[in-house]
Amino acid sequence: MTNKEKIDGLIADISELEGLVAGMRDMEICPLSFFSQTFDLAYKIIRDLHVLEGLQIDVFQKQMEEYQQIIEATLLLQETHLESPAEKPTFEPVAEKSPVSLNEVLEKKNLSDFRKAFSLNDRFYFRRELFGDDEAKMNKVISDLNNMQSYEESMKYLHDKQNWNTESAPVADFFALLEKRFR
Repeated sequence: MTNKEKIDGLIADISELEGLVAGMRDMEICPLSFFSQTFDLAYKIIRDLHVLEGLQIDVFQKQMEEYQQIIEATLLLQETHLESPAEKPTFEPVAEKSPVSLNEVLEKKNLSDFRKAFSLNDRFYFRRELFGDDEAKMNKVISDLNNMQSYEESMKYLHDKQNWNTESAPVADFFALLEKRFR
């Protein structure tokens, strides 16, 4: 499925959500099914946006790799065209490292402050699924986790303070972000 098709699907879902909400405008009391439908649709939209975000990151990473190859080829070409050793620029040898992706650099930066580890979609998802739509409770837990020094300490804190089903997908997603913070 192309980006255009994904975006067309998102537009259709957003239009459907708009129609549901507009249909409730003049109603005194909304049926319970309205909330279930709108939450499900909003969650689908958020998931699809998150997928598009991931695809864009992959595209940017590919572009960065291509640019890196062009830069290396240009440097090599310049080096072969220089006549005398005195004209050659001196470069400090760089230790061979495994290539670091832009995504890894951004993750590392964001995870030093655990509040920044979450995309907007993640915030809505975790607030709804793990904190009962209580923003203050979620912010308190994240702030407390931000002050922790190890993954083990964080897990003990969560085990003591939260009554989460560790088998659920939202909890696993939250733990995965937390684990990345301490890698």
